Amino acid sequence: MSSHAITVAGYLSFLVLGIGLTVLAHRPASRIPTLSALFSRVMHSRTGRIAVIAWWAWLGLHLFSK
Repeated sequence: MSSHAITVAGYLSFLVLGIGLTVLAHRPASRIPTLSALFSRVMHSRTGRIAVIAWWAWLGLHLFSK
């Protein structure tokens, strides 16, 4: 198996996991928070806002730098 195939399989498994968690979070009486509820909770504190901005900057630097 080539490294390209492993990378694609990793991204696809991450995508399937994300979709599965979203479906589980939107069920009635689910204890799993939705992504919007999670970000809303994180953005209430100054530390959370700084962490989100730092994460976004790191992501942009590493993925979109080329």
